[in-house]
Amino acid sequence: MEVHPPHGSIHSVKDFMVHLLAITIGLLIALGLEATVEWMHHRSLVREARENISHEINDNQQRLAAELNALPGEEKRLEDILATVSELERGRAGKPTGDYAWTLTRLSESSWNTAFSTGATAHMQYDQVNKYSQLYAAQQLFNSTMERYVGLRIEMYAFLTELELPDKPSNAEFESAKRVITSQIIICRSLREVGNSLNTVYAKYLL
Repeated sequence: MEVHPPHGSIHSVKDFMVHLLAITIGLLIALGLEATVEWMHHRSLVREARENISHEINDNQQRLAAELNALPGEEKRLEDILATVSELERGRAGKPTGDYAWTLTRLSESSWNTAFSTGATAHMQYDQVNKYSQLYAAQQLFNSTMERYVGLRIEMYAFLTELELPDKPSNAEFESAKRVITSQIIICRSLREVGNSLNTVYAKYLL
């Protein structure tokens, strides 16, 4: 924004007041236009952020629904593997573990992070930002629980691979493997609890 001095000379107080008034009005108009443009920009930024977050919540809800549908089967599978490992530990023939299609769901938070990085959240109402924060905190809990679940699954498969070797694992290795499998069962149930709670929160945003 630039302010230019009046063209021509000032010959009286009246001329000075007229020029001063013109400059003042020009400044007020410029400031008003600048504020309006900035307000419209912030409004557009918030609207776009809300739309993106809404789409992200909808996508996450669908991913979560698929995961919640798969978890009961995974828990049953883990219980079967635990029973097989216990049978093998006692020297009995266990059922082959076979292949299984495990699920892996990570709930996205990119739209929420983008809203923060662009400054959109600074122009949202506090109550709305607080609700979004609680929702995404619950998502982070689900994601961190899922990471632990998958990490234990890798440990379990390392042991199951060891079972195929000629030498039988030691008693300590069997006990460690059973703890890993039992931990997965517990985490699987935790995922269902966290997921069901999160699904209830999602429903409020999708009405």
